[in-house]
Amino acid sequence: MHCALCNTDFNDSVKCGSCKKQLCFGCSNITEAGYRKLGADRRAAWRCSYCRNLLYAPSTPTPTTSPPIPAIDGGASIDMVLQEIRDLKLQLHCLPALIDDVKSIRREIQELKSSCEFNSEKIINCESRITDLESKIPKLEQIKITVDSTLSEISTLKKELAAKEQWSRLNNVEIKGVPLKRDENLFSIVENICTQVGYTIPKHQINYIARVPTHFGKDKSIIVNFINRYIKEEFVAAARAKKFMTAKDIGFVGNEQRLYVNDHLTPYSKTLLTKTKAICKDKAYQYVWVKYCKIHVRKNDTTRVMIITSDSDLNKLA
Repeated sequence: MHCALCNTDFNDSVKCGSCKKQLCFGCSNITEAGYRKLGADRRAAWRCSYCRNLLYAPSTPTPTTSPPIPAIDGGASIDMVLQEIRDLKLQLHCLPALIDDVKSIRREIQELKSSCEFNSEKIINCESRITDLESKIPKLEQIKITVDSTLSEISTLKKELAAKEQWSRLNNVEIKGVPLKRDENLFSIVENICTQVGYTIPKHQINYIARVPTHFGKDKSIIVNFINRYIKEEFVAAARAKKFMTAKDIGFVGNEQRLYVNDHLTPYSKTLLTKTKAICKDKAYQYVWVKYCKIHVRKNDTTRVMIITSDSDLNKLA
């Protein structure tokens, strides 16, 4: 096919709806893309520039024959087409980069979608676990109540057991620091101590005397069990009044090891006494002593005496 204006060959063209002539896109002053967008009805109504001029020209006698369509320079039309091609190439030059960007965006969207699906699954699992844990809370609260009650009962039983164990030692005196020797006579040792402290103990008031092992120290302590508790208390008071006594004083020549005469406390009471002394020292308590196997404290001469039976009593010391 040939253009009616420039007479160039073409495969596709624009058809004037008035004169029915075929024009190339360069001569029709419309791009191919623009022509395609017109739609069937608008393409059928499209007119070339010559027919449009006739349509809007003043009314004049119509000649019997149509004037010839002026020829258009073919070289100018080709230059226009080439320019459009160059412009199109420039527009398409960035197309590969644009395609790569689109692919990258698609990958990121897919990764984001996968991440969202993964997080959604995690959230569902967390919600399920939270629901499961919430269902166990009432049971745990009940278990806690039971455990607290059991611990309270155990604490009470431990206090009662410690009190009974200490009560069984109420008539006992513990003598520490006496060197151990073979074939020793514990009654003679006790008599020598009585001589030093100035107190006489009738033999019939002593139930038994024995050595018992201690956790600390190589010498075993001597335990004296009295029949009469008051005699035991008087003996301890006399020994404390002596304040300082060594093994040399009771017949161990050259031995300056100090002797201690105290109530026979249980391991629990001994530990509690050590704690009490440390706390009372920090809080400036003037008096800490043991009487009737009970720990007594007093801050000064004007304050009341407190008896310490457990660790909880230490928290009350001001």
